[in-house]
Amino acid sequence: MIILSQSLNPPMISSTEQMKFYANSDQNEPEEINWELIQSISKDSIVFTQGLEIHDEIIYESGGLYGHSSIRSFDLNSGVLIETLNISSELFAEGLTIYEGEIILLTWKSGRVLRYSMDFESNNESVIPGEGWGICSLNDKFAISDGSSKITFRNPTDLMEISSIDVKLNGESLDKINELECVGDKIYANRWYDNRIFEIDIESGIVTAIFDFSSLVDEHGSSTSGEVLNGIAFDSSSGDFWITGKNWSNFHRISIVVEDNTLIDNFQVTYLIGILITFGIVFPFLGFFFYSIKEPKGIQALTTLGRLGGAPNG
Repeated sequence: MIILSQSLNPPMISSTEQMKFYANSDQNEPEEINWELIQSISKDSIVFTQGLEIHDEIIYESGGLYGHSSIRSFDLNSGVLIETLNISSELFAEGLTIYEGEIILLTWKSGRVLRYSMDFESNNESVIPGEGWGICSLNDKFAISDGSSKITFRNPTDLMEISSIDVKLNGESLDKINELECVGDKIYANRWYDNRIFEIDIESGIVTAIFDFSSLVDEHGSSTSGEVLNGIAFDSSSGDFWITGKNWSNFHRISIVVEDNTLIDNFQVTYLIGILITFGIVFPFLGFFFYSIKEPKGIQALTTLGRLGGAPNG
């Protein structure tokens, strides 16, 4: 009974340790997360969105395409355009992030990484190998995607590579990773021509959760015209995400609905163990009780048989 109850009892580990356990399993099936649309605000300007970031109640958006690339800032509460910085026509602007008072902008095929002050004044620039797609900043490093399944972590100062992960969904590499947003120990990523946003563990690269925004795309975008889902910004003041898409006319505030079944699961397991233990204690007493109230049977001696199987003297 003890062995059985222990086998049914869940291990006493923290939620963080549980996440680490799941993240270390390539075959772990990601959780489907529900979401709720809280608010939509209209943009004063529509661009081929590449990157999205929130800083001090201002939302920064980078737009791509040769000859049309730019960085724009909007009031987060109203969507009113504050400022626009046009990028050289020879460059295709990609993802952007904000790090220590600077706007960091990737470019697509040139490998050039542009740096600007928060007032859109040009600072220095760097070069990285390969293509630039999405970027987000962790505490002490940048996470950068290049359109493959690889996310590279780089030093924020000189952009030298520190490490990398291969993004995997159900044990298979997930390519076309695009716009990135870093939140805690997770990276949230758009995927080119995909209506979903993927939550990625930064240590293992494993997709731990999926957010399906197909209904939002159906209403505001179009896969046939390239108006696909792209752009993720986390608002630390509200704990919500703002998302948009290429050539979309709105920013959308999304609240993640997390269903916690831990208490229910623990109650069910505890309840089952209680039943088993009760049966183990009560049944022996019931058996002893019923046995004690029965009349004892006399000891029956076997009749002595004769030599040929008859009566002793027969």
